[in-house]
Amino acid sequence: MASSTPWKVFDSGSQHQLFDDVLEFTSGKTADHDLQYLTALRAAHPDLIVTTIPQNNVPLLAFAGAGYATYEVDKETDSYAAWRGYVGPSAATRTGAVAEAIHFAKYHYKWNNEDFILYCVNGLQYVLKERKGSEHPFGPSRTTDELIKAVGSWLLDGVVWVYDNYWFQDKKLFQEVKKSSWDKVILDESMKKEISETAEKFFDSKDVYDDLGVPWKRGLLFHGPPGNGKTISIKALMRTLLLDRKHPIPTLYVRSAKYTYNINDVFRQARNLAPCMLILEDIETIVTPQTRSYFFNQMDGLEDNSGLFVVGSTNYLDRLDPGLTSRPSRFDRKYLFPLPNEHERTLYCQYWQRKIAHKPDIKFPDKLCPAMASITHGFSFAFLQEAFVASLLYIAHEAGKTAKDDDDLEKYQLWRVFKKQVDTLRKEIRDENISRPESEMAGSWPVSNDQIFQSLEDVVDEGRSQQVRNGMVITGKNERAISHAFGQLDLRSKDEEVVALPYSKGQFINSMAFAQGLNNIV
Repeated sequence: MASSTPWKVFDSGSQHQLFDDVLEFTSGKTADHDLQYLTALRAAHPDLIVTTIPQNNVPLLAFAGAGYATYEVDKETDSYAAWRGYVGPSAATRTGAVAEAIHFAKYHYKWNNEDFILYCVNGLQYVLKERKGSEHPFGPSRTTDELIKAVGSWLLDGVVWVYDNYWFQDKKLFQEVKKSSWDKVILDESMKKEISETAEKFFDSKDVYDDLGVPWKRGLLFHGPPGNGKTISIKALMRTLLLDRKHPIPTLYVRSAKYTYNINDVFRQARNLAPCMLILEDIETIVTPQTRSYFFNQMDGLEDNSGLFVVGSTNYLDRLDPGLTSRPSRFDRKYLFPLPNEHERTLYCQYWQRKIAHKPDIKFPDKLCPAMASITHGFSFAFLQEAFVASLLYIAHEAGKTAKDDDDLEKYQLWRVFKKQVDTLRKEIRDENISRPESEMAGSWPVSNDQIFQSLEDVVDEGRSQQVRNGMVITGKNERAISHAFGQLDLRSKDEEVVALPYSKGQFINSMAFAQGLNNIV
């Protein structure tokens, strides 16, 4: 609808305020507010189609907050109701903030050059749009349906499916995956190539499996001591399937599945989204004596698992049931991620050398890389990373101090500090049992090297840590799933300064009045 003042077209001829109806209905005997709001809006706007949309299914304001639509609150033609409160500091902020939980608001909403009136009332959205052509007064509105589909596509685009007692789409995790690549994985090149090609060929070979008459499914198991590249390799593989293919492959990551009903949820969703990659990291926490038989039946029982590419990982191969590790129909290939050899440790040192190359105050000549590799025998990549992080933090705090040693290596501060950190860390390493757990995915996903180094840059530049201060959205427990679906995106409009208050109204039925009504009917 093209008009310089589109809202006048919508609101002309009616001084109706929905808030008056909300107040009246919620003060009386009612069993279904939605039907009454819908009826009131249709009566007040007979030329418009009213569509009711659950907010936790199609979050219109979040869609606009991501930049795909615009909206503004209309407090001139209807009322506004919200709770104001306070939320305390988070990990990203050092101060608390005033917060708000909106229960009633009217918005002017614009998408794709189309104007809408939007009411948000306690988790429901009422979208008003003028009729076009032969559309019935009760709908549906084709334009509103297009908006719904656009929001749905946005929700499913650029996400990783995560299971943590329920499924949700994680956009934040997807952004972490985008930063990954096989180039950042220090691993035997032939092994990297084999893992990547195995996944690619699997999803391109359905016809081959069908011709051979074998099930189109495959499983890989990554194993080895903690901190040696299993997680970062999984991230790189996710990047390959989600971003580097013409037709992306859905990726499902299981964070926790302790019980048989959780495992059932996991495989049911995987079958619905097949072909897909299903990631079971730390699989020993999923396949336990209590769930083992059920898991085996899900992997290769009577259910159709066509298109499932399952990747499991474990730090403790010896703890897994032989029925899981030795039967090809479950995990066809096992890949060992051992402690890095001296050459791989040298490559990792060169990786850090490149990362701090733009820091002139930190001298890191080529000859330090093999020297560092030679004194870190038995170190995992995780311990090597800790050695570099601790060394750079120490150097940042000791900025300005110089050494007088003329030794070829000892004159470099990075070398001196690195040796001290290696000596400290070596005390934590045991020949057969490294107690430090491997980095996990977030909420559980590891912080990427880029993120770690960003904080180190702050330290080196200013001699102190800097907290990144970002906006925060906190939702009520009834909005838990949708908050995860947005990956904790900040859903506020750019000019808003108020975060979401983590409380929501309960819906109550006047039970005595409702019972009396039923008695009258009977």
